Amino acid sequence: MRRTSTTALGLTLASVGLLLLAACAPTGDPGTADSATPTAIASQTPAGVPAVSSPSECDDVDLIADATVTGDALSACVIAYSRAAGSGHLHLQSADLTGEADFVFGDAPATSGSVTGSDGTHDFVLTPDEAWVSFDGAWVRADPTSSDYRAVIAATIGETYRAFADPSAAAALLAAAPGWTVQPDRDTVSLPDGTEVRAWRVHANGSFSAPGVDVKDMTVWLGEGHRVVAIQETGSFGGIETTTMQQFTGWGEPVKIEVPKG
Repeated sequence: MRRTSTTALGLTLASVGLLLLAACAPTGDPGTADSATPTAIASQTPAGVPAVSSPSECDDVDLIADATVTGDALSACVIAYSRAAGSGHLHLQSADLTGEADFVFGDAPATSGSVTGSDGTHDFVLTPDEAWVSFDGAWVRADPTSSDYRAVIAATIGETYRAFADPSAAAALLAAAPGWTVQPDRDTVSLPDGTEVRAWRVHANGSFSAPGVDVKDMTVWLGEGHRVVAIQETGSFGGIETTTMQQFTGWGEPVKIEVPKG
């Protein structure tokens, strides 16, 4: 067996979106799989109007020092902001990988980007119906029944995306916390695009579990208008503990997702 690590993007924490996956793959001949170059453009392109004011769903999330927030309220607020913005860009950083992704968030979420880890760089495209991952520069379409381990890995990523990137599923993770507290003072968060944002640090009141994930510590940074700025979580997935930082930029900017087609 050899381990191939990839990342499934479920975007925002509004979609808590980026899940680090570890998958065992058989050695030997990789077999055959569909490959293609990106020729089609996904139709999910938002209007590009940033969410500049707080959605009504954020009324119960008071951004003042020492305010307490329920998991349900924070979940509803983060999801509502992400839906109002409709699109954005995500940067992922953990101990052993980095990732970048553009995403469309809504009824038909889609994302495309790349992840660099110990096994190299993999590009990916995920839609509600398909998952594509690049191996050695060639696109491989997800197929859980394929004899090609790469297609099976791509299918695992796709299944995880569809389970966790959906807003209602992502909401369950934030809602599972035993409550949240707004910390005193605001932090200055330096983002990958060179900007700095003043944001309130909202910290989980303790460890918690959701299906398949044990979260040891989690913080959400919210800026003016309840803008989702960053999320940091330390948790275990598949028995592996890791700390991951997700930073969000470009909220509301138009995004085009190129879908590989044969």
